[in-house]
Amino acid sequence: MVSGHIADFSQNYEVGESVFIENKEWVIAEILTECIILQRDSVDGTSQTIDISESGLQELVKEVQHKFEN
Repeated sequence: MVSGHIADFSQNYEVGESVFIENKEWVIAEILTECIILQRDSVDGTSQTIDISESGLQELVKEVQHKFEN
């Protein structure tokens, strides 16, 4: 994967890191006690956010990494 993108599932997430979910780049915007907020800007200029648990994010990143390797 590209440098600066999360590939090590054991590492701690940091604000500003990028993750790819369903072929879209999301940036970690905020890390809260119970969830991680991901943000992305659409082509039309609108901003989208999603809230996800750390374990949920790890699963999605792991799934994308598996697809990337195969």
